[in-house]
Amino acid sequence: MTLENLNVHIFHAINSLAGKNPYLDAFMIFSAQYIVYLIPMVILYLWFGKKGDKGFSLFLFLSTFLSILVSAGISMVYYHPRPFAEGLGTLLISHAPDSSFPSDHTAAIFGFALPFLFFRKYRWGTIFVALATLVGYARVFCGVHFPFDIIGGFLVALIVVVVLYILREPVFSGILRIVSVYEHHFAHHRDD
Repeated sequence: MTLENLNVHIFHAINSLAGKNPYLDAFMIFSAQYIVYLIPMVILYLWFGKKGDKGFSLFLFLSTFLSILVSAGISMVYYHPRPFAEGLGTLLISHAPDSSFPSDHTAAIFGFALPFLFFRKYRWGTIFVALATLVGYARVFCGVHFPFDIIGGFLVALIVVVVLYILREPVFSGILRIVSVYEHHFAHHRDD
């Protein structure tokens, strides 16, 4: 069995459940489309919250943003048709027939979730990685991605997070110093 055949075989195994149960379909559509909206909410909470962690919030923002950027860049140079563009499966979400590999949604959510584990925030990391896995599964279930698209999105996020984690000291301390100077300057002018 070739890799492409395996990709299609696993896709059918997951997507064959679509369209059978309206409650399961609704849950998967929600998971595929809306869980990613947690990302900006959590990042903003970590930045502005009372127990805020600006350094970690900045890391999450950059790892998510760069994961999306790299994923989109790969899609621009490598085209792989989506399942529905090949007449495969049951489609639950309307989507443009652009390149399916890698999954931008999966890259984004894993770019957000993985840093929690890298920074030893295991409780939240476990929750967010589980949600990220659900998003990836739901994208296949809803017929907009093949399984290898999800693996590709995960690998993009993993590489981005590893590189950022290695560079965290020089990059993030410098950015946070600039932010701190700006905030101090802004607060000083507000008091005048």
